[in-house]
Amino acid sequence: MDRKQQQSTNSIKDQKNWLEWTIFGFSLVLVLSILLYLVVQAYTHGPVTPKLIADHYLDASEHAPNRYRIVLRNLGGETAEQVKLTVRCIQNDRVMEEAELEFPFAPQESQREGWVSFRGNPNPGDSIEVHVVSYKKP
Repeated sequence: MDRKQQQSTNSIKDQKNWLEWTIFGFSLVLVLSILLYLVVQAYTHGPVTPKLIADHYLDASEHAPNRYRIVLRNLGGETAEQVKLTVRCIQNDRVMEEAELEFPFAPQESQREGWVSFRGNPNPGDSIEVHVVSYKKP
């Protein structure tokens, strides 16, 4: 076999078929679209802060009839550290009891739970108020 025939045989072997070109094109489009998405996100991303929301639910048990479950949700885009909450039992516009609750971390888009108990038995007309006092940005 002479050199010319060998080169033509090698060139036939090196040609890619339609499936290889299709996969190459799809991969190229996928990689370029991911890079474009990351560039757009980096360009439009602004500073964000934690958005902390606290809710309370009566969670009485046999040994803790005045216990409340406190749910802290961080809907913001950044982690909050050392989150301090106060939970107050208010009767006739007077604070009857107050409890504090602290969460070491509240990551972004997460939910944390804690419980507080009051010594006295809150009446059905009493209101419970949960307030985020402070937090730090790590």
